[in-house]
Amino acid sequence: MSLHDYLREDPACRRLAEGAVHCVAPLLEDPDPELVLDQLEEWSSELAARMPLPWDLDEAVERLNIFLFHELGLEGDRATYDDPRNAVLPEVMRRRRGMPIALSILWIDQARRLGFEAAGVGLPGHFITALQLPGGLRFFDPFHGGSEVDEPQAETLVRGATRGRVPFHPELLCPTSDRAVLTRLVRNLHLRFFRGGEWDEALWTATHLLLLEPGDPQTLKERAVVHLKRGEADRALKDLESALHLSGGADEELEQWMDQLRRG
Repeated sequence: MSLHDYLREDPACRRLAEGAVHCVAPLLEDPDPELVLDQLEEWSSELAARMPLPWDLDEAVERLNIFLFHELGLEGDRATYDDPRNAVLPEVMRRRRGMPIALSILWIDQARRLGFEAAGVGLPGHFITALQLPGGLRFFDPFHGGSEVDEPQAETLVRGATRGRVPFHPELLCPTSDRAVLTRLVRNLHLRFFRGGEWDEALWTATHLLLLEPGDPQTLKERAVVHLKRGEADRALKDLESALHLSGGADEELEQWMDQLRRG
C-alpha cells in the first residue's frame, strides 16, 4: 500500500504508526508496515500485563514510561539528532533512538492501545504528547523519557528549541490532528533534504507533503525548486502554475518566475 492508498482508506490518519511508515517508505528496503505493527502489538500485550489493578492513572502512565524508556530503552537521539533514521519508525524501533515526533508516535500508539485518549502536541521546535482526561489535558515529553510537562516547562521547551524567537502562549498546547502529526514528520525530513541539497530525497518528501496537504502552494513552490535543481523545468513550471492557482492568481513574484522559465 502506498501513502496515497493509505490516505484514501484512513484520511484522518488514526492508524498513526502505520501512516508514519508509509510516509517514509522511500527510505525503507521493505515498506510493508506489518512488521512494525506486529511489534507494536507485541509491546502492547507485554505492557497490558504490567498495568495496575485496581486501576491507578498515575501508576499506569508511570509503567508506560518505564516500559518504553527503561525496559525497551527508547531514548531521544541527542548525539546525531539530524540523522534521517531518527524519523523512520522501523529504524527508531531497531536502534531504540529517535527524534521527538517519532518517539511521540510510539508513545501515542501504546497509550491508545491501553485505552487512553492520546494525541500529539506540536510545539514550535519540539514535539510532545497529551492525554485527554476527565480533569483536562496532561502533557508528556517522550524525548525526555516521558516526563510530565506543565505549562511553565512547556514554555521553557519552546524558548530553548527556538532560542527565544517564538513567544509562548497556552494555545500552543492544543493537541494536533493525526494527519498534522504525519505532515510534520515528513516536513522535518523535507527541510533536512532541501537544505542539504539532497534533491532526489527532497522530491519525494515534497510529493508526500502534497498528498498530506494538497492545497499548500508553498510546498508546490519548493517542489518546483527541486525540479529545477534536477533539470526538470517543465515539471517546475507545472508546479508553479498550480501554486499560482491556489494562491488566487495574484502573485507578481511567482508570475515573473514563470515568465523566466517559459523564456528558457
